[in-house]
Amino acid sequence: MRRGITGLALIAVYLISYQYFARGGANPRVSMSPQVVIPLLVAVFLTLFAFFFWRIRRWGAAYHQGVSFFGAGDEREAAHRFEEAARRSTQGTQRAVSVALLGQCMLALGDAPRALELFGSAERSHQVRRSVPALYRWMPNLIAMAYFVQGDGGAARAWLEEGRKRANGLPPTYALLPEVGLLCREGRHAAAVAELESRTAEADMLVGRDARRLKLLRAFALDSLDPATHAAAIDAALSTTQPTRPDDFDMLSAHWPELRAFMERKGIPGTRAA
Repeated sequence: MRRGITGLALIAVYLISYQYFARGGANPRVSMSPQVVIPLLVAVFLTLFAFFFWRIRRWGAAYHQGVSFFGAGDEREAAHRFEEAARRSTQGTQRAVSVALLGQCMLALGDAPRALELFGSAERSHQVRRSVPALYRWMPNLIAMAYFVQGDGGAARAWLEEGRKRANGLPPTYALLPEVGLLCREGRHAAAVAELESRTAEADMLVGRDARRLKLLRAFALDSLDPATHAAAIDAALSTTQPTRPDDFDMLSAHWPELRAFMERKGIPGTRAA
């Protein structure tokens, strides 16, 4: 593709030179005649079209590779692809989406401060609200999650409230994990269990790592209430939370000593302190 762009650029230079020297030289009337200007404009248009078409294809390839790696659970490789997609973007919407997904990768990898920087960049893009309404409604949850895993409950709740406003007052499914996590972290374990029981349909819609993380929080809340009374429910929840990768729960446990202690006591692998 680069060779094609270079070739078109050389054609444009050739047309300019040919029209100038062979068909008028320094005579401005001849050199700026339609026979000169029209081929020149066509050549410039084709060159620019080829360049942006190449850039869009490069962006699309990197972006879709990032989505595939992220879906497979390889956030580190996905982050490289989304970073490349952000560099290859040709307009604001492409860049905002790439940056937001890069932020989600960094959050999953445990780098909440970097994730917040990236989410802030995507939030400031005017293109998001106009062109990507789903991302605009989705962003507050990601920002709330980043603050939550750092232990900043006040900021997390403020962004969850912003998410409700953007979703017309309805608590979106994707906000369930940080909402339950905040209740648990604040010691309101009965409220966390009640929230889960009142929103089972939303909980069932979650898949993959988020579904396992939510079940881990359920087990943690029940254990904090009464481990003997809820022993069967705790075991049932934990039986379906086995991580597919050792670091699946690090995002939750890195800055949460009580959860980390619970996981160690239950033999759940992959825990680490920040």
